Amino acid sequence: MTPRDTTLFCLVLCLGQKIEAQEGNLSTPTISATPGSVIPWNESVKILCGGAPESYLYQLEILGNSTYTVVEKKWGFQKTAEFVIKHMDTNTAGRYQCRYRKQYSWSVHSDALELVVTGLYDKPSLSTNGYLVVMPGVNVSLRCSSAHISFNRFSLSKERRAVLSQHQNGGRWGDFILGPVNLSFSGIYTCYSWYSSSPYVWSAPSDALQLVVTGKCTPAHTYVLFLRALADCSGPWQQAGIQ
Repeated sequence: MTPRDTTLFCLVLCLGQKIEAQEGNLSTPTISATPGSVIPWNESVKILCGGAPESYLYQLEILGNSTYTVVEKKWGFQKTAEFVIKHMDTNTAGRYQCRYRKQYSWSVHSDALELVVTGLYDKPSLSTNGYLVVMPGVNVSLRCSSAHISFNRFSLSKERRAVLSQHQNGGRWGDFILGPVNLSFSGIYTCYSWYSSSPYVWSAPSDALQLVVTGKCTPAHTYVLFLRALADCSGPWQQAGIQ
């Protein structure tokens, strides 16, 4: 090997080692959706991919036919890239991931983000056989039911983010147990029905239920909360047509 060949070989080897070291140092990107991952039909959603300040290229991908395909690329030095889906439908719902490029290297892929489109079927109903104002430490039971169509999947959502899924072999309702609850469980809940063959296409949302988890109460305050819960929750199973 001539001195020139030796020099070229060393340059290539050093460059390869540099690229490999850079790949190992790149942090895993983050991915999230605003306002949430459960989006009504034809509404928009913003996907955020977080990388590093020196990143000059971000790439959004969607899973299709067992492989990920590129949806969009964003150029320009930025720590976070924004991708906007203007109209959610059955073609844009699915499983997304992203990655970024810094200098000579691609980062690893982010965790998967599952975007669901809703409104394809009639809404189910959401009810409880307990109270909607509760103390920390208890379990809260919720039921999502469909009046006319049998589904094999039901999902519970808190403020447009899926929190629980209930799998059924076939039927018209799914039961959810929340808890033991703490203050973070407080919020607005809805539920959806769907088919396992179309996991990203859901029904319209049920009417909402608001769960309130209270802190420490005086006996008088506890009695007031009990009366409010009783007024909110009386006969929910009967209202839903469930025996």
